[in-house]
Amino acid sequence: MLRYTTVLTLASALLQPPGLLLVLAAIGWLAEILGWRYFGRVLILLTLGTLYFFSTAVGARLLLLPLEDRYPPLVQPVGSSETPGAIVVLGGGEVMQSPESTQETANARTLVRLIAAAQLAKQTGLPIIPSGGAPRLGAPPEAVTMEHILRQDLGVQSTIWPETQSYNTAANAADSAALLAGHHIHQVYLVTSALHMPRAVVWFRHAGLNVISVPTDYRLDRVSGLRLDSWLPRAIYLEISSEASHEYLGLFWLWIQEQGIGGGH
Repeated sequence: MLRYTTVLTLASALLQPPGLLLVLAAIGWLAEILGWRYFGRVLILLTLGTLYFFSTAVGARLLLLPLEDRYPPLVQPVGSSETPGAIVVLGGGEVMQSPESTQETANARTLVRLIAAAQLAKQTGLPIIPSGGAPRLGAPPEAVTMEHILRQDLGVQSTIWPETQSYNTAANAADSAALLAGHHIHQVYLVTSALHMPRAVVWFRHAGLNVISVPTDYRLDRVSGLRLDSWLPRAIYLEISSEASHEYLGLFWLWIQEQGIGGGH
């Protein structure tokens, strides 16, 4: 399983910016060496232009907004017969508490998700399922860290059922569904980043759960809109473009599996 995860991580890094663009630039450089100068130079220029574009707010928005706008924010909890039986919140990564410490805590992305889940739990009284396995061999599961933050820092009094085995979104869905089946729950609130929500919803529905989406952790400012400096390249915009590309790749891979090409889920 560790080897499979490593291969997926490597493939993902090489198929999204900046990895993909560096590979294309290397191909262009190799083409020049082999005598295909026009092709090589055009490829390098196109690569540099794409790298610049996706490093701007304009390029990042182009990739990001179709994902973030797929599901609207949850204004208030649903009522009547549609009421979910639990809240599932997906882990988004961890960071070290300090340079000298081996203890890990939730990164900013996970923390924003946890805040949204805690607010919803206080409104509804529903149990929370923090979902996330160990980030590395020998480390505690991410879900355990999330449970601690929910209890100690966010004051959640609801029942918490940590899901501690999953290593990606597909496993988040399958393992959470198995846990919830033991409590006869088939409809849930799903809390994750708005960017990640389209892919997460599909996987959770494949796992047999009815989902009410609770998107959070929006990446870009929607109020001010585009300005002249939106065309200036910045590392944060390249990071957003890379994350959005990762989601598109994930959705494409999911589509391939649904067509029966990839050998199932």
